[in-house]
Amino acid sequence: MASDIDRDVNDYSNGESRMGFREALMDGVCGQRNKIPLLLAVAIVMGLLLAFSFLFLQPGTAAYVIALVDLLLVVGCLVVFGSTYWYCTKRAMNE
Repeated sequence: MASDIDRDVNDYSNGESRMGFREALMDGVCGQRNKIPLLLAVAIVMGLLLAFSFLFLQPGTAAYVIALVDLLLVVGCLVVFGSTYWYCTKRAMNE
């Protein structure tokens, strides 16, 4: 039998529990939960400025296409940050 020094670091056959990658990741993300509203506010301001710029863009131009890509990024940020904040708040209430 190998000593503890020679044992494989990924060998948990003796009943030790280890935190999964997802749990460790969510612990780290939810530890920063108080900063998520700021990220949401920044994304909302970016969305408002982008909506204002659509008033002056002509469909079919390169600037319009770039604005559409930017819109996808802003909406993606809102969805990711919003759902992360919701999940972390729900998780904190259950603990």
